[in-house]
Amino acid sequence: MKKKYLKGSYTVEAAVVVSMTIFVLAALILCTFYLHDRATLQAIVCEAASVGSSFSTEKDRKEAMQGVVERINAERFLGSHSLDGSAALGKREVTVLWNAKYPIPGFAARYLTEGELNIRKTWTCRILDPASTIRKIKGAGELLTGGDH
Repeated sequence: MKKKYLKGSYTVEAAVVVSMTIFVLAALILCTFYLHDRATLQAIVCEAASVGSSFSTEKDRKEAMQGVVERINAERFLGSHSLDGSAALGKREVTVLWNAKYPIPGFAARYLTEGELNIRKTWTCRILDPASTIRKIKGAGELLTGGDH
């Protein structure tokens, strides 16, 4: 009779261990998807800001930033939805802001996070003016060498 009790305890222990393992693996997969979406959104925001800061005319900057913004779609994300954002082009800098919502399944998570996590990424780049930078470098070189090349 004691042997039957021990065999049953292994079954109960295995049921607890397997269910805990499945829960932990599911949580790890959800966390990995969330981190992927955060990294993807950050990469898109950085790309849009850097593209918008590297062209010489304002028209080219706007077109390049719009091209990057138009390529943002839900297919690049593993779980995020409600993608929206903006790109602002100023006189000296470009700022890109983007938001997404990542759903968290489960009963307990709905009370802690209202069922979703907000992902908000922003990036600002200074507008580069290569022509004036080259002029400044040449002028500094002429000052240092006394005008001789």
